[in-house]
Amino acid sequence: MGTFADRYVRPLPGWVFDIKEGVKNKVINSIAAQACREGNISALRQLLTVFWPFVDEFPKIIRRGCVKFIKHELITDPGKAGDLLALLVLADKTLTLIEKEEEEHRALWIKAAEAVGLTHQDLEQPAIPSVKKLTTDVERWTDPTAMFLQFAAVEIMAEVASGHFLESQQFRQAVGTKGSEWFLAHTPQGEESHEALAYRLAMAFRNSAITHEEASARIQPLIDLFVETADSAVATVAESALWPLITSFFDIRPDHSPPRAGM
Repeated sequence: MGTFADRYVRPLPGWVFDIKEGVKNKVINSIAAQACREGNISALRQLLTVFWPFVDEFPKIIRRGCVKFIKHELITDPGKAGDLLALLVLADKTLTLIEKEEEEHRALWIKAAEAVGLTHQDLEQPAIPSVKKLTTDVERWTDPTAMFLQFAAVEIMAEVASGHFLESQQFRQAVGTKGSEWFLAHTPQGEESHEALAYRLAMAFRNSAITHEEASARIQPLIDLFVETADSAVATVAESALWPLITSFFDIRPDHSPPRAGM
């Protein structure tokens, strides 16, 4: 299957497009996406707060990922000195680039939060269980190929959601120019996108081809968890907004005292 460098520059397989189309369908049909496209500020605030622990941690996850490929067989096989050099140069350079840009994206997330009335301190809330699981799932793999497919999943989710939101004028008006920067940073960037780079590293660490089924098995469950977490967060906002109306209609009191006469 060629050297590490040969595998790294190989054209991406056709299933990459198919996987992204599947992600688009999931995002478009989510209640969180609908709320964001409607410019629902409360929903946006909730999503920015809920996912902050993951966004804050992601650059560090990438840096820790560099340690994982040190134990790869290319490192321990003295007969592959050329491949070892390519591995160290390309993989480390690529991950360092992604880590740096994710740090910049982290700063843009804070700006997006500020654009909808949140402070950095508002974001510093304990991670909810599903976000903790996201963090754990992304970095639990010791196999480099599996790890890079997880990284690709994160980038696909960010790109698809950003593009879908930015198509909405109501969303753009809600977040303004300042709040749009994180989303604009995740619009399609072709061969230089973090998604493409992660895919290339995933393929480079494998002597055999990655199948559509294998990639989907790594990527889609993570996408499902992102969407489920987002939908749950937005549903919480909706419930909070409805509760005052419910309590008023049924005259439910905090002290559980009986309704007033006439109800």
